[in-house]
Amino acid sequence: MSLPQALALPLEPNTLYILLLDLGGNCLFEWKLYLTSTPTTGQTFHITNETGPTSWQHKSEVVYNIASNARVVLALQIGAVGPVLHAALGARLALVPLALYSARFRESLSCRVWVQEALFALDDEGYLGLARSVGDIEQEARQLGMLNKSRGTRSVLWGLWLM
Repeated sequence: MSLPQALALPLEPNTLYILLLDLGGNCLFEWKLYLTSTPTTGQTFHITNETGPTSWQHKSEVVYNIASNARVVLALQIGAVGPVLHAALGARLALVPLALYSARFRESLSCRVWVQEALFALDDEGYLGLARSVGDIEQEARQLGMLNKSRGTRSVLWGLWLM
């Protein structure tokens, strides 16, 4: 059974977003990074543990019309990324460690913790210029995702994290 298509969220080209996808349950989300090429085309970056709880793998896929996917409850704009940097950013995200415990964030690895580690690396290496901490961004995304989920709404939040 396929998911219903929703009204497309307005995503800007050449922009990096955190996407929260509804997994069901009270506050369960799948966390992904999404880099747009056009308003309807982009590439997702995330991790999965399909073969077991300690067997994480990095995944990256070109996707079309993800902004119309009803499971996407939040798209949080993180920063602009020029087309010349798309490949380099993708290559850098593939190198984010998959350690089972994040000493930086003091949590076991999950898709959410991996997004935090990825944002920290991208900010630290100059791909992004974040004006707030990665922890603050994660907390805001989680709260907005839960609010949207409880209301049955979806939203895009723009650029509050940029310098």
